[in-house]
Amino acid sequence: MKNFFVRASRKSYYIGSVLFFIHLIIAWWVIINICNEPDAQWQLVWIFFLPFDLPFSLLVFFSYDLFPSWNITCFPYPVSEFNNFILPSIVHGIIGPIWYFLLPVCMSSFKNRNKGTV
Repeated sequence: MKNFFVRASRKSYYIGSVLFFIHLIIAWWVIINICNEPDAQWQLVWIFFLPFDLPFSLLVFFSYDLFPSWNITCFPYPVSEFNNFILPSIVHGIIGPIWYFLLPVCMSSFKNRNKGTV
């Protein structure tokens, strides 16, 4: 596993870092805006992230089938809704940026896997 990340180029780490921070800033800007001023249909904002965070966004898309409809009453609305806010925030705000960092690094590592072998 150690060789996997060593094989990746510096350029892929740079591209991954840029994509990570762009995705992180956009996702958390949306999450903070939902917390501050939720409108009547704030749940629909997650549809924007659906194609960008595939395959992980399918977890959000099918969350009503996979998870019970939990409401955490100690948190204010909309943060109290697990399927509509907490799960999408985790997927799009944490897993999505990590995915965007790892994708170019993994592609570069796979591309360079035969270099240096005899």
